[in-house]
Amino acid sequence: MSIRSYSAAFGASAAMLAALWISPAFAHAVCGSRIFPATLGIDDPGVGDEIALPTVTAQPLNSSNQQEFDASISYTKTIFPGFGLSIQDGPSWVTTTSQAQGGYGWGDISTEAKDNFFCLAEHELMASAGVSVDWGHTGVNGFGNTYNTYSPVLDVGKGFGDLPTSLNVLRPLAITAEISEDIPGQYVTGGVQNPVNLNWGFTLQYSLPYYNSNVAAISNDFVKHLIPITEFTFSAPISNVPQGGYGITGTVQPGVIYMSDTWQFALEAIVPINAASGHNVGVVGELHFFLDDIFPNSLGKPIFGGKS
Repeated sequence: MSIRSYSAAFGASAAMLAALWISPAFAHAVCGSRIFPATLGIDDPGVGDEIALPTVTAQPLNSSNQQEFDASISYTKTIFPGFGLSIQDGPSWVTTTSQAQGGYGWGDISTEAKDNFFCLAEHELMASAGVSVDWGHTGVNGFGNTYNTYSPVLDVGKGFGDLPTSLNVLRPLAITAEISEDIPGQYVTGGVQNPVNLNWGFTLQYSLPYYNSNVAAISNDFVKHLIPITEFTFSAPISNVPQGGYGITGTVQPGVIYMSDTWQFALEAIVPINAASGHNVGVVGELHFFLDDIFPNSLGKPIFGGKS
């Protein structure tokens, strides 16, 4: 990828749009017998009509002893089966125990075009590709950038339901992974370099709904809806890096998801991997609604090409 131009982002867009015409239709993140839940640290590999209302995050303390609290709303609308557009924004509050400044404001509006281009049902293998844009000058009270940021992204999910029945205890396992690159639309602001960042992460999840449906019945109605999960997220600047700016930051996020037929609730701790990533432990929670299941013949249906 040429990190000095936007050709990579536009190339990813073109590839995504080309894949659209051969994409099968998927209900949110379903591939074969596997339902990949909506995750908090990275995205899931599906595309569907859905809304996160809200996602609330208490970030770990940063190096200036500031703590940020975020409340965001994200909405995705399918345009064609397997292809959707999303928009996300929300307010942030910063509190401090030092001389550093706190405050309140709204971050930049983020949009994404994403195509769920692949599902191998018998192997529960799913993939999607997209391009997101954080729109500069849309933040309020200094909670944003003066330039756009362009991010091509790839998401992959793999369930292990194709293992032999002799390994039934492992069949509810699944992993998802994501890789993306943040490309600033402006490489220097006020004499300070804006780096290109490489982001990557993965999740490990054990689906008790899958166990209940495909391995053996679970009698407890609450337990059979749970998905224990741990997410791992990482980021590192790779180009145009200010002096002393190199290094990997990231989090480990253990938690649990309660998945119903039309909604889910997720709660995770946020544990920094090193001092540069933060101090103490944060927490993130999200209430997520699957509109393609709630309103399959109206609001949850693709604008073009959906079943009538």
